[in-house]
Amino acid sequence: MAKGESPETLSAAVEKPHRHTSWLGRLFGFLGGRAVTVATTLERLQHHCQQWADRGSAPHTVVTLAGLATETLMEYGQREAAWRTARWLEARQLADGSVSESRAPEAVFTVTAAALRAWLACLPELAQFESSAQKAAQFLRQWIGGEGRVVPPKTRSWNYEGADPFREPPDLTPLLRAGRRWPDTDWTTAALRGIDYWLTHGHRHSQPETTAALVRRAFLYLEWNRRQEALPLVETMDRLQLASGALPEREGQRVVHLSTVAQAATIWFRLYNQARGENAMRFLQRHLMPHGSLPATVNAGTNRDQEEDPLALKYYLDATLWRVRCFAHAKLREEVPLDASDPRLQKARSWAQGLPAGAFVADLGCGTGRYLRYLASWFPQLRWVGIDFLPEALERVPKGIKTIEGSLLRVPVPEAAFHGVLMVDTLADVLLPQQALLEVVRILRPGGRLLIIEPVAKGRLCPESPWAEPVTLQQVEKLLCGTCQQTHAETFVVSGGTFSSRSYAAISAIKMPRS
Repeated sequence: MAKGESPETLSAAVEKPHRHTSWLGRLFGFLGGRAVTVATTLERLQHHCQQWADRGSAPHTVVTLAGLATETLMEYGQREAAWRTARWLEARQLADGSVSESRAPEAVFTVTAAALRAWLACLPELAQFESSAQKAAQFLRQWIGGEGRVVPPKTRSWNYEGADPFREPPDLTPLLRAGRRWPDTDWTTAALRGIDYWLTHGHRHSQPETTAALVRRAFLYLEWNRRQEALPLVETMDRLQLASGALPEREGQRVVHLSTVAQAATIWFRLYNQARGENAMRFLQRHLMPHGSLPATVNAGTNRDQEEDPLALKYYLDATLWRVRCFAHAKLREEVPLDASDPRLQKARSWAQGLPAGAFVADLGCGTGRYLRYLASWFPQLRWVGIDFLPEALERVPKGIKTIEGSLLRVPVPEAAFHGVLMVDTLADVLLPQQALLEVVRILRPGGRLLIIEPVAKGRLCPESPWAEPVTLQQVEKLLCGTCQQTHAETFVVSGGTFSSRSYAAISAIKMPRS
């Protein structure tokens, strides 16, 4: 820390709002960016991806960004935008599976790993990228020797000196994922050897030179399921975080990289440290621009205008998803048993009676399977599937019921997979209600039945989360009317449980048959 500066004064310095170029921008910065929605930031990331896809050529940094951004777009269910960027990456792939002709080993490995992340994220819905993903995975596999050391294969002439071309951990996560997707390969075992080698050799014991490097290491270690190695790094992050939520790039300095803060927020939410994650998010939201982007850096010393940073935007959107997971995880502890006479359950029971024997029925946002416990026993002739984004919730779903890890924004199944979709107490708290409804209709077969049960007050859904957008029953019905028929809404009252009495709405619809 610089001489004469306390953590409080440094925190106050980096908390100064970013200076925008217009009076509207300055006003928006003063208001703390509260008017910038998740939809706006997502649109901005898609804008960047479109710009990259329109390029004939691009540097490694842009290609890497495109791969990482595609991963995020798929998590938000933006398949069309992800497809365009993944196709652009595919056009850059060489015969050996790499995505670069460079002779710099670290750059080639990093950019190919980012492309592999993108193609894997597109699966299974966009199956056309399977071949590209397999070629990229096989290329990365060639880098890992028998002892686990990651070095470039002797398939081209490389420019590097020394025994180890990597000063920071190589991104082995996509190779791990590829091995899990294609278990008949040796990609998983090779990736694990590479991880073990890095953690016992190389630069594992060296201190990261910057906060960005520190956060990236912690992020990768968590992706590798090496929590024990990640926690000391996270403890350093905790110590570095200022009262404003910022993480200075170097201790005692005033430069803050917003991509680092956003990636750190993802880590804190992933570890269910809600307080630190929320603090980081507040800092980021203060610097959101009106069009949804984030600047690359905040420098309180000069307070200069900065270029926007798509990487910061990508990690901000990732952190937003993990924020939702963190919130849902906390709610799991408050879950109370469901009584068989609960009106919501009885509505679902009446609805399920109209489904044909053998029908595939999804409980979307099923949690621990409170409704599935009853419905599966009452209707054993139906093939029930529980879908939720919390693995720890799915572990508590009754045995014998199939489960799928997925969110309301993206269910990793083909189109028209289900004859029926049930949603109870889920839509009100979703990040993007319109996208969630589009996803529900996508996975529903023509003629399939939908039932949505949500708490309401004065014609509006009643969310419990701080990020939820206000949605009316009329808006839900309007969103469904283009793809569904026989849409009907009715209200009823639920008493007992964690509240004395509460108004609910049941919205039913049937997906229109194909014309």
